[in-house]
Amino acid sequence: MNFRLFISASLVLLFPLSLFSQNETTKRLKKHVEILTSDSLMGRMAGTPGEKKASLYIHDEFTKADIVTLFDSNGQRFSFLSTFGDTIPSQNIIGVIEGYDPKLRDELIIVGAHYDHLGFNKLSVNGKMVTQIFRGANDNASGTAVLIEVARELKRVSFDLKRSVMVIAFGASEASLTGSWFFIDNAARYRDKIKFMINIDQVGVSPGEYNPQIYTVLPSLELTALINSVSEKPAMMTPVIKTSDIFSSDHTNFVTHGIPVAMFTTALKKQLPTDKDISETLDYEGMTDLTIYIASLVHDAANMEVSLPATSLKEEKEESGEKADNQVYTVYNVDKKPSFLNGGEKQFLDRWVYDYVKYPKSAIESGIQGRVVVEFIIEKDGEVSSVKVVKSVADVLDAEAVKVVAASPKWKPGKKGDVPVRVKMAIPIEFKLRK
Repeated sequence: MNFRLFISASLVLLFPLSLFSQNETTKRLKKHVEILTSDSLMGRMAGTPGEKKASLYIHDEFTKADIVTLFDSNGQRFSFLSTFGDTIPSQNIIGVIEGYDPKLRDELIIVGAHYDHLGFNKLSVNGKMVTQIFRGANDNASGTAVLIEVARELKRVSFDLKRSVMVIAFGASEASLTGSWFFIDNAARYRDKIKFMINIDQVGVSPGEYNPQIYTVLPSLELTALINSVSEKPAMMTPVIKTSDIFSSDHTNFVTHGIPVAMFTTALKKQLPTDKDISETLDYEGMTDLTIYIASLVHDAANMEVSLPATSLKEEKEESGEKADNQVYTVYNVDKKPSFLNGGEKQFLDRWVYDYVKYPKSAIESGIQGRVVVEFIIEKDGEVSSVKVVKSVADVLDAEAVKVVAASPKWKPGKKGDVPVRVKMAIPIEFKLRK
C-alpha cells in the first residue's frame, strides 16, 4: 500500500479531524497556490489590485466552506503611509468558527497567515524591458492555502470545538506586519480572550525531506506538551519544536501581548524574494500532512480543560507598564517616528542614500536595474542595525544598497510617549539606467 494512503487510512480510523480525502485536499492546496500566484495578481503587493483580488478569493473560499466572516467581502479595511507619503489601502480577511461550550466559546484560538507579497519589477535585460513577477508561491501562498484548508476542516468538525477559532488572512504583512498589527491593536475588547495564536509562513518548500519547524519564541512547558501530544498521534508528522524565533512574521504582534504562539515554517531563514518562487516548486503532499497536523493542534487547543497560560511578556508588561525592552515597533505604532536630519524616509533617501550610493559597473554593463527594498532598525540610540534586503533585484545592487544604508549616520530615535524605542523601517532604493 502507498505510504501516504496508509497514513490517510490510519487517520480516518483514529482521528475525526482527518476524515476528509487527502487527495482532494492536495488538489485544493495546489489550486489555491496557482490562483494566488497567477499573472493577474502580479505578486499581490499591498495596496495593489492583485492583493485585493487575492483577498476576495480568500473571502470566497471561507464563504464556500460556510465560515462566517466578520466583515463583508472587503474585509477589515485599513490603510498606511508608504515611504513616499502615499496612502496604501489593504485588508484582513477574518472568519470565525464558533465553539459549542457556553463557558469556553468566548475564548479564541487564532490561526493566521499573510497573503500579500512583493509585487513585480520592470528591468532592462539586454536592452529589452522585462516584467519580473515575484509570485510568492512559498512566501506566502503556501501558508494561505494551508490556512484555507485548515479552516475548511475545522468548520467540518465545529460541533467538537469547545473554544471558538478565528482564521485570519493578513494583508500588508510585507509592509512591516501592518495587517496583524492593525488587527491586534483594534482587538482591545477581546484581546485577553485570545489564548493561542498559530502563524503559518513559508511552508511549501523544505530542504530535503519535508520538514516543518515550530517556533514558540519563548519556552512553555504547557505548549510544548500540547504540541508533543499531537506529534505522538499515530501516523502524524513530528515537526521540530524550537523555543526561539527565526524571523519576524505576524505572530510577532501577538507575542508582545503575552499570547502563546506557534509559528510553522519550513524555511531556514526569511527568504529573499525571487521570480523563481513559483507554484510548481512546492511540496503539496507535505502541505497536506501539515494541514492535518495544524487542524489537529487547533482542535486539541480548543478542547483543553485549562487554556494555555499567558507568557512572561504579559507579566512583564503588567508589572512594568511597558512592553519588553527589546520590542521592535513599526513606524505606524509609535508616537513619534524616527527622523533623519529633521525629516523622514524621503529625507534619508535624498540627503544620504542617493548622495552616496554607487551604481555598480557590472550592473550597468549587464543592463540591470530595478528597485531594491531594504529593511533596517533604528535603535534607541539612533544607530542603524539589522540591515537586510526584503525585495531583491540582483546581488550586486542588493549589496550596494545594504552598504549605503548600513553606513548611515545616527537618526533621532522613535518614541513611545517620551521613551526611545527600537523602530523597524523599510525604504525603496531605485537603480535606474539612463536611456
